[in-house]
Amino acid sequence: MERTDCLDRERTLVKGVPFHQCGEEFLGQEEAEPLVLRPPPGGFPPVFSVPELVFYCYTEETRQACEQAGLKGLWWRPQP
Repeated sequence: MERTDCLDRERTLVKGVPFHQCGEEFLGQEEAEPLVLRPPPGGFPPVFSVPELVFYCYTEETRQACEQAGLKGLWWRPQP
């Protein structure tokens, strides 16, 4: 899995404050409102993690590919 620096630290808000000013190092599942990602140069890789997130984000295409490959033990939860 590739770590991707794609968190928009200015537009991602935590309790109304930009992430880079909130004093937090990581984001939990319900802390960002909104969570804003910016595409990295060349686009998103098929599987990636965002270093600041304590949960991983994947595209729908990735979820479908994992299911078609028969991978087990993965938890998929839509994000708002």
